[in-house]
Amino acid sequence: MFDPTAIIEQQTNGINYDITTEDLIAKLQQWDGQYSIEIGEVSFDSLIVRFENLPTDLKALAEEIYEFCPDVIDQGFGCFDDILAMGKEAGEEIPPDLQNLLEGVDWDDPDFGLTILQNALRQDQGVALWWD
Repeated sequence: MFDPTAIIEQQTNGINYDITTEDLIAKLQQWDGQYSIEIGEVSFDSLIVRFENLPTDLKALAEEIYEFCPDVIDQGFGCFDDILAMGKEAGEEIPPDLQNLLEGVDWDDPDFGLTILQNALRQDQGVALWWD
């Protein structure tokens, strides 16, 4: 059961995207009703959401997460091409858990970050949300 206490105490928000603490709580309550969620690692501008039940259509959930928290893709999963290129230059191997996230990714698709987010949801049943 979703408990907003930590969010209220931290006044967690995405104010740079016009998301107030109340907006965040409303979205999380909606997700809790749909998927049963737990939250963790709550701070002023971030938290982790874990989904007990994932929908069959992970693409729709990934799109909803991206719309609500663009930084998940714009500063996260959507940057994996650059991160991998830097690792390759440094001679680093891709760790197995990261290889799983990259399964089925079409690097020519400008929305490859959404695919990685879907894979992360499938693998971890959760996602870190942050607004900075």
